Amino acid sequence: MSNAIHTPVLSKEAIDSLVTKPEGFYLDATAGFGGHTKLILERLSKEGRLIASDRDKDSISYINSKISDPKLTVLKSSFKELNQKIDALEVTESFDGIIADLGVSSYQLDTSERGFSFMKDADLDMRMDQGESVSAKDWINSASKEEITKVIWELGEETYSRKIAESIFEQRKTKPINRTSQLAKLIQDVKRNNKKEKRHPATKTFQAIRMHINQELDQLRSLLDFCLERTKKGGRISIISFHSLEDRVVKRFFRDNSRIDPRLAKLPNIDADYKLKIILKKIKASDEEIKNNPRSRSAILRTAEKMK
Repeated sequence: MSNAIHTPVLSKEAIDSLVTKPEGFYLDATAGFGGHTKLILERLSKEGRLIASDRDKDSISYINSKISDPKLTVLKSSFKELNQKIDALEVTESFDGIIADLGVSSYQLDTSERGFSFMKDADLDMRMDQGESVSAKDWINSASKEEITKVIWELGEETYSRKIAESIFEQRKTKPINRTSQLAKLIQDVKRNNKKEKRHPATKTFQAIRMHINQELDQLRSLLDFCLERTKKGGRISIISFHSLEDRVVKRFFRDNSRIDPRLAKLPNIDADYKLKIILKKIKASDEEIKNNPRSRSAILRTAEKMK
């Protein structure tokens, strides 16, 4: 597995904003293939501690085989399970910093059998955690036309959502859609007259289905609530997103928790009750990083500090 497969995005900016106490206690909630995990460990003193968590068993296996450090604990967990899994470790201390990189790893995209990519023929899977029961092909062959339309439109912002859903619905009557190549060709056929689109025609639909199968926005909301609950006063929360919908959720969460509730703002004698202070508002990759790692182009880093 090459280094290119797990190149961390916005690494210096993210770690600089996150690790304020070398002796502190940190959580990498999306350990992936150890990019940010290694950088955090390098910043920690011998008293520091880090939990590296991921929902992908391949990531957990890789980190366990490649990184050996007494400061590190490796944990398999989705965002929704973090409270339960952290408690099971008998951890009572809050974190000095939590980081999450919401992007799909290059390994997941480039490994055809994971079924994330429309560029390679494979089983239509798309599960981050392959122990979960519903894969993309299970859903695409059983969901209603209305549900498919809704998912592709809301999560993919795909203007052809209805036509794509209708084509899926008609095709599966005669033959199940079980392969990435089947779905990609179906979408290409639906959008064959769209000459303006620069990206592959299937990009938005594959993204929407992946986000739906993995409940990515719901998982993200759970993570943000966890961060607010389990970060110490003065601790940092750093989130790297790659999709406008994800970034919107993070932006609003940070904003809403860094100001007085607008419904109360005009009332007399209301003390400021800010839970967060925004440290980095919107950091994007440099031209040099984008040149070296094109997948960093859409990355956005936001960091907030816990105030109380």
